[in-house]
Amino acid sequence: MQLALIVQLSVALLAGELAGALPIPAWGGVLAALAAPLATAAVGAWRAAQACRRMDARDPRGPDAFFRFLTRAPWISTMWIALAACSELPIALEPSIGHAGTAAILVSAGVLATLAGYANAWTVERRLREAGLMRALDASRPVQAMPSRGVFVLAQARSGVLLFLAPLLVPLAAGAGARQLAAAYAPEEVDLAQVVGAVGGAAILFLAVPLVVPFLLGLRRLEAGEIRADLEALARDARVPVREIWIWPTGGLVANAAVMGLFPGLRCVMLSDCLLECMPREHIRAVMAHEIGHVARRHLPWLVVVILGCWSLAGFVATPVAETAAGALVADADAREADAVIDAAILLRDAAVLALGLLAFGYASRRFERQADSYAVQLLSAREGSADATRPAVDAMVGALGSVALLNHVPPDRPSWRHGSIRWRQEYLLGLAGAPHARLPIDRLVDLLKWGALAVVAVSFALDAISLGAA
Repeated sequence: MQLALIVQLSVALLAGELAGALPIPAWGGVLAALAAPLATAAVGAWRAAQACRRMDARDPRGPDAFFRFLTRAPWISTMWIALAACSELPIALEPSIGHAGTAAILVSAGVLATLAGYANAWTVERRLREAGLMRALDASRPVQAMPSRGVFVLAQARSGVLLFLAPLLVPLAAGAGARQLAAAYAPEEVDLAQVVGAVGGAAILFLAVPLVVPFLLGLRRLEAGEIRADLEALARDARVPVREIWIWPTGGLVANAAVMGLFPGLRCVMLSDCLLECMPREHIRAVMAHEIGHVARRHLPWLVVVILGCWSLAGFVATPVAETAAGALVADADAREADAVIDAAILLRDAAVLALGLLAFGYASRRFERQADSYAVQLLSAREGSADATRPAVDAMVGALGSVALLNHVPPDRPSWRHGSIRWRQEYLLGLAGAPHARLPIDRLVDLLKWGALAVVAVSFALDAISLGAA
């Protein structure tokens, strides 16, 4: 879903350039934009009802088929949004609301489609909760009441949409605002102002996240007790200060964790209620060690560098190819045809940069997750006094990943753009047992990715500086 949301946002922002690319009238663009949420809602409701009927017939394939549909639905919505962006709708809307307003409408269509998917997921989640009620009671696990559909959708929207889109939209909005101010008071510095505004917005966002997220998600403090003492001891052994450990209330529906805050005074870890209630202690400890690994390996700041590096590298690859192709095509074309070719080349270049950047970032992000998994094994093994990766440490992390997949109804083989499949991560960890853990190959690979991304960013800034100086 996250990857589809990024593509939807990119298409919406490019709507001004895509407008009129297809012979679709404005009213057709309206229908395409509406089709994104309406088709997801209608088809999803049918698939949810079908999943419940299969469960009544004791067919376990029903929920799996529904959740597979949910992973595909965002891409169907992306197709509808792209059709709307390529229609004459952006041209019709531009005089009244501008490109920003058009982009907001198209992004809203994607968000509404995502919310429709959550609303349909509630039906299946409730049925799964009812089916597992007796097993939970027999296992003496806490049982929480199923939230209403509205509460469920709101909770999923806050954690799955708001917290994901905010890091993308805030820098964009800050950059656009700075550009508008510069256009009014210093027109020659508009490009620099946009960059400074975007960087400032991102910096403020990173500082504000650990202060705002507890309020947005309704987090509550993990009370003093054995579990908290165990997790705090783990952080102390790793020499990673943690200001607070939060419980993320999800109604027992989500098993997940996250670390927030660049600085020790702001840093906190949140663990979902389902994770704390349904996982054995050694798995909870492994999840905490994984989150600590993101801090110990400085993944949060380096992730920004890697993002910039991936898209800079994509630009280095795609721009010369597009310029060469456009130059060859316009050589014998008249002025009108040349303009059309250049516009098409710019669009294809932007699409290539987006695709290549996403591929590169996905690769790097999955290696960051693998390094955090490895760090958990390293930390747990070191606590046992072993210089090698111990079998209990490996089993704890492998088991924690398996529990996350089971509790979240995620097939272990399902691919994940940012994290990798559960099976892929487990198989790697199993190969660590008995190996010296002081310096693993994944540590060397991630170091190479970090410093390589930094070098690409430095070259990109240097070339931009030279270009501005020449201008």
